[in-house]
Amino acid sequence: MTLEEPITNLIDFKDKHVIGVETVEYPFSLFIEVENGSKFSFDGIDLKDQKVLFQVNAEALKTDSITKAGGGHINVESFENKEKLDSVLTKYKADQVIYGFRVVMEDKNLQKELLKKIESKYGKGTKNPNTDNGLYWNLKKEHQYIFFAPDYDRLIVLNNTNLSKTCYWDLMNGSIDFGGCDKEVYSKELMKNTRKVADVKEKPTLVIDQNWNLDGLVLGKSNETDFVKSSLNQSFERTLMWDDAHPQVIYENNTNHIFLQFTLNNGGAENQKVNILEGYYIEDFNQVKVSFQNGIKPFSRKVDVMKLIGKDQIVDYDEVKFADYLEIKNPDYQVKLLFSHDKDINKELFEKIYVTKKPPFKP
Repeated sequence: MTLEEPITNLIDFKDKHVIGVETVEYPFSLFIEVENGSKFSFDGIDLKDQKVLFQVNAEALKTDSITKAGGGHINVESFENKEKLDSVLTKYKADQVIYGFRVVMEDKNLQKELLKKIESKYGKGTKNPNTDNGLYWNLKKEHQYIFFAPDYDRLIVLNNTNLSKTCYWDLMNGSIDFGGCDKEVYSKELMKNTRKVADVKEKPTLVIDQNWNLDGLVLGKSNETDFVKSSLNQSFERTLMWDDAHPQVIYENNTNHIFLQFTLNNGGAENQKVNILEGYYIEDFNQVKVSFQNGIKPFSRKVDVMKLIGKDQIVDYDEVKFADYLEIKNPDYQVKLLFSHDKDINKELFEKIYVTKKPPFKP
């Protein structure tokens, strides 16, 4: 493979596939997931029963919005035809071709087979200093990188034509310096489409009440239709997440960095009244005008917020007072106030909030 094959040359629309964002894999690309790689092989090695992920360049993901959120999340959707595939690619400003693939190699014998095959063709790899057993190959003539990461059950092969020739990073391999890596320049390139605060002209006005509900929408009670009809519903994109354990409807406003989650109940793909508001996340108070009825001020120092809330209202006070967040005691909601990452606790500023209804959820 040249790793610039058109997506439609690699998949069969009759098979089940999903496409979307998987931040644990890598937050700056789209992934097309093939649950069973029985139609694929690696230089003669059958990939039956192995999950295969095709990696697709997506310009809309090259921002700091995902990395700032912290943690990992998956936002994928199925596609049954080219029209649906094209609509997703357009939404993420993504290419029509792949630039890499990943094999989830949980079978230890398969790992040995794959490594033997790679070494027979390209020789011994370079030890990855970030993992116990990881290796990598920088194949300059082939314009490819190979990352063998058995500690995380991954084989990753990438066309590096449009990638950095000096740096690489992902969660399975850590940061790798191929020689002359400038991490600051590399980071800026990964997030080159980050929206500057000055570029956001329209900032919605939000009010969070004493019970942590957003703009009159009550968690656990308000439905999707209530939100759609509200004044808050501006510049949001709707996505269905068909997770068997916890299906959701996600609304994303990537301009002002506001995200809402609704429990996707039976029939909820068409009937929005049955989907109930589950939570919200405001990622950057610079992008909105937000006020709190309990008296907290955006960008307040963490020490001042703690005084206002009171020690007895903070979960695990002795532990989180040194963390970059505070969790507020509440019988119904998980409420997290998140602060800027500054080692000086007196300068940690309140800049984002995450609130969600406590489980169990009823799909």
